[in-house]
Amino acid sequence: MRALHVLPVRGLHAPAIKGLHVLTFRGLHAFTFRGLYVLSFRVLHAVTFRGLHVLTFRGLHVLTIRGIDVLAFRGLHALTFRGLHIITFKGLHILTFRRLHVLTFRGLDVLAYKGLHVLTFRELHVLAFRGLHALTLKGLHVFTLRTLWPHL
Repeated sequence: MRALHVLPVRGLHAPAIKGLHVLTFRGLHAFTFRGLYVLSFRVLHAVTFRGLHVLTFRGLHVLTIRGIDVLAFRGLHALTFRGLHIITFKGLHILTFRRLHVLTFRGLDVLAYKGLHVLTFRELHVLAFRGLHALTLKGLHVFTLRTLWPHL
């Protein structure tokens, strides 16, 4: 147990380090002080302090504080907060909030909200809302209304 070191050391009672606890053992480092907790073990690092939690492990980074959750791993980034979800990955962007859904990827844009759906891709534009459908492509415009053509 020669590699084990613990503070506070027996006989050391300084008010400046009251509540301070440090532990090191074969690559593991732990530290606590007044609600702050730090842990490090090789490539894993974790910190918590008053509702803030941070974890890193190789390329993975995770942060949470008061209902906000953030994750980053290589090219992937994600954020959640009270029903809001945002994800990005190599040009792909996704956002959801309650009934709103948005997706963008290399010129493709898609939006859905309640009964409204909109899609755009380069010169193609498509809209659907209840019984109304609209499409435009290079000067061509097509509209359908369910009451005019009920068989559609």
